[in-house]
Amino acid sequence: MTTFQMPWPFLGLWPNDRPSHWSVKSRAVKSYREGARALANGAMVAPIRVTFCPKPRGVYPDMDNCIAAFKAAQDGIADALKVNDRDLTLTYAMGGRCKYGAVIVEIGFSDVEPMP
Repeated sequence: MTTFQMPWPFLGLWPNDRPSHWSVKSRAVKSYREGARALANGAMVAPIRVTFCPKPRGVYPDMDNCIAAFKAAQDGIADALKVNDRDLTLTYAMGGRCKYGAVIVEIGFSDVEPMP
């Protein structure tokens, strides 16, 4: 099993972030996608669990917004695994709040393993 932690999605990746200029969003998408690709490099195609751990303060995000903000990373993981992202088997969960916010990705998880 491959496990890695990604930073909380950048502001420009969130669907509700309307004020961002297209170039800001483009840089954020490229950076987050490349980061995920680098972290998932060498992993094998297997079920993937994504756990969102929001920042300690602020509004608790909706799951659908978290999934949308994670889309660039999902594409990066698919790039690393050399598959189309529609072929990935993803399970999403909300974890507890953590100091800076994080997204924990587990590739090849088993249903009997405890969540972090």
